[in-house]
Amino acid sequence: MPNNITETFFELIRLSIGTGKELSHTPDEKEWEILFELCRKQTLLGIAFSGIEKLKAEQLPPKSLLLGWHNYCLQIKQQNNKLNRLAAIVTEKFEKEGFRSVILKGQGVAMLYDRPERRAPGDIDIWLEGGREKVLAYVKRIIPNCRPVYHHVDFLELDGVSTEVHFTPSWMNSYFTNRKLQRYFKDESERQFSNKVALSNEEETIFAPTNDFNRIYILLHIYRHLFQEGIGLRQMLDYYYILKQGFSATEKEKTIKQLRDLKMLRFAGATMYVLKRVFNIEDKYMLTAPLEKEGEFLLNEIMVAGNFGKYSPRYKNDMSSSIIKRAMSKTLHHMRFLNSYPSETLWGPLFRVWHYFYKKKLKKAYD
Repeated sequence: MPNNITETFFELIRLSIGTGKELSHTPDEKEWEILFELCRKQTLLGIAFSGIEKLKAEQLPPKSLLLGWHNYCLQIKQQNNKLNRLAAIVTEKFEKEGFRSVILKGQGVAMLYDRPERRAPGDIDIWLEGGREKVLAYVKRIIPNCRPVYHHVDFLELDGVSTEVHFTPSWMNSYFTNRKLQRYFKDESERQFSNKVALSNEEETIFAPTNDFNRIYILLHIYRHLFQEGIGLRQMLDYYYILKQGFSATEKEKTIKQLRDLKMLRFAGATMYVLKRVFNIEDKYMLTAPLEKEGEFLLNEIMVAGNFGKYSPRYKNDMSSSIIKRAMSKTLHHMRFLNSYPSETLWGPLFRVWHYFYKKKLKKAYD
């Protein structure tokens, strides 16, 4: 990929979110096709269209591409309207079943955007109060053959949208760091289950994480996907808008302490570099000083892999291979992160062995 095209892509995204003023040159038809593909791979078609709307007439994409791009925006808006409605329905459904809940990521983060209707939505991730045993017993009554993993279980589809029910928001490979993380989630749970918010149209309401919780959780979500499937700029833009909500010096200090406890300060520095390099985030919203070397490595991973690693062969998980072969492949992939994130890398194989037997134990207990 020509480097100047990548720079033009970043300029378009900055123009879209209001941190840039113009494109430094006028892309030709071929370059616009590449820009469209980059936006598609990073799940930023809707966001980027806000930048296109600000361009001078002579810099606009070819008419056929422009019309097609506009249609994508309309589809994304319709999907967001549906997700808002479904998130509210799911929240109400679980409340009637006796579960308080929090919608993780998704529509709760979208509402922080300048144009929420242009953020490409995904599925519904909902954290239920009550713990693994109680939540899983409920899910098993509805889906007897469900297959839970450590932190969540797939639930029923609703109007074509997948739902993941979380016992806990996330996890870490390191046994000791994960204990600290789960303690943090437990300590924060009451505030999160009580944080009711109205979505963009103010007709639907859900419970969504607080901004200080998201400063930890969404960064952890990005970190997990770096090890698991790969990540895209859409996830980074989510974090950009979370930080843009602002924080006091005391709040910043508390966030940094929590990240230090979770051994994520270096990753935070890499993320700050990406947020500055791509989105031109203001210094006052940065949690730590940017780490250029770590950040360039992270940005390269993002640009190669695309959203959730869908466009990189090294993230493919060939389920036809043996368990041992898949485990070896994942371990070799993770070893690339050893120098940067030794704790998660070295604990990874141990966690996967433990998790294999843990899933068998769950299956035996509930079958």
